Amino acid sequence: MAQVQSEEQAVIDGLLSFVGQEVAPREAALGELMEDPRQLFKEDGREHPEVAEARRETRIASAGAGYYQMFCPESIGGSGLPLRLSVLCWEALHHQYGPGERLMYGTISHWASGPSVLWEDVSPYLAAEVRPNVVKGRMAGCFGMSEPDAGSDAWGMKTRATRDGDTWSITGSKQWTSFAPTADYVLAFAVTDPDMVERRRGGITCFYVPMSTPGVRVESVIRLYGEIGGREAILSFDDVRVPDEQRFGPEDQGFTLAMMGASQGRLYNAGRSIGLARWALERAVEYAQVRETGGQPIARHQAIQHMLADSATAIFAAKAMTLETAEKVDAGADARRELAMAKLFATNSAVDVFDRAMQVHGGMGLTNETRLHEGWKTLRTLRIADGTDEILRNTVARELLKGNTSF
Repeated sequence: MAQVQSEEQAVIDGLLSFVGQEVAPREAALGELMEDPRQLFKEDGREHPEVAEARRETRIASAGAGYYQMFCPESIGGSGLPLRLSVLCWEALHHQYGPGERLMYGTISHWASGPSVLWEDVSPYLAAEVRPNVVKGRMAGCFGMSEPDAGSDAWGMKTRATRDGDTWSITGSKQWTSFAPTADYVLAFAVTDPDMVERRRGGITCFYVPMSTPGVRVESVIRLYGEIGGREAILSFDDVRVPDEQRFGPEDQGFTLAMMGASQGRLYNAGRSIGLARWALERAVEYAQVRETGGQPIARHQAIQHMLADSATAIFAAKAMTLETAEKVDAGADARRELAMAKLFATNSAVDVFDRAMQVHGGMGLTNETRLHEGWKTLRTLRIADGTDEILRNTVARELLKGNTSF
């Protein structure tokens, strides 16, 4: 059911009200720090400390209001609200505020950097000493799985963790580690049983590693789209010693843990894409009605009308598909095929919506003023994050060939 229910709308309205009253003023106070990349990023590529602190303050304030952790399991201190509602909330935020560097996108926990279902099965030490700080927004992390030779194929992982009594030694490197430059900790994945990995039957374990641990180093910040800084990084681990109580989840079952997070990430990215696409379409509709050629608004030209209609159709389909998928996940159904299709369709459709919106705006669509290029960059990146287009298509095809052909 794509229609938003009254209780869902109440949560969305509360979230947007909180953002408007508590977060937007904090962002406005930062001024050009949020708008000018030359001020947002330092020479080493890391985010300005004032912005990083503002993100932390936003997380803490949102957690205090009950929004940051609302989609986390009740067992870890969350509200346990359904993923369907999370899609609607991510859509609402991005529809309201559009693309760019926005503090408000930190008001809801990201599965890879904040509290999520991943934090359910942890040691008593992590549950008592670390998890509360993560749930309350005081700490944020990063997700260290991808490597130079192990991106979509996690089984090619080279990072190793060897056990010595109650301590593990981790050695290796990670790449494309989102949020790493300002993270408090990294969830580091390493091979703990090479034979299981070779058979693709497990053998990868996750560890909670504070970024201050000796041997952990941010080697470099990865800069995208010509920017002077970024939030992705290359990490190195040189004989990093961590006690077994910092093992995250069951030994040798880290890949299953990662895929659990990636599934939520696919819904998150689909929701973001739908919201951004709606934002872009509305600006295209507005511009088409005020921009004139030949003495009449360009909205009267059939070519423009078709672009607007195609965008609206794609958004409608993406939203219906994503909400139905979220409902299946909430019901405990095996929705791996639907998750792949929803993320694939929503992100690609949104890229097309932005491309059309830029075309409707003509030369103005390429300027910084419209912010359309920011949305296009974000969405182009999402076609790779949490499962590339190709991996998602492989997932869908694999399910079809198993006989899963009903809809």
